[in-house]
Amino acid sequence: MTAPVTLIAPDVLDCEVRFAPPADDGTIEGIAVRFNTVDSYRTSFDARAFAWDGKSLPLLWSHRADEVVGSVHSVAVEADGLKVRGKLNLEVQRAREVRAMLIAGDVSGLSIGFRRLKDESRAGGIRHITQARLVEVSFVAVPSVPGSRVTSVRTVPDLSILNRTITNAIAALKGK
Repeated sequence: MTAPVTLIAPDVLDCEVRFAPPADDGTIEGIAVRFNTVDSYRTSFDARAFAWDGKSLPLLWSHRADEVVGSVHSVAVEADGLKVRGKLNLEVQRAREVRAMLIAGDVSGLSIGFRRLKDESRAGGIRHITQARLVEVSFVAVPSVPGSRVTSVRTVPDLSILNRTITNAIAALKGK
């Protein structure tokens, strides 16, 4: 985006604004699972539990294999959990519905489907997963792991705010 502004005369303002096309492509980011956090099933996950093979994973609605709404293209281990980045398939009606619920704040939870490979018992009957294979990531209303959630949904920006800002800036420049 470029926005050169030139004050030519007290009554004339030359202004140019350029934008890249808005990217409303269904991209989402989030923390699919928090590490060392006990979930509603009395399970926790080790930060080293997941090794991702780089293959795309399905994004599902509420762990329903018959409701694929997109795919995960990036998985990364971060300090606070397993970060995922994916894309809703906006050609699918359910994906558009999920996107609308995410933007409205009606749904924000993420949950994982996985195959447990190794675990260890912890105090208080906690099962700590030390090795697992990630199978899918789901959008859910209530995640079993506290703090597992969508952190970003790419949307077309509201240009009315930018328009007001530019109008106010022009008015301020003319007033000088």
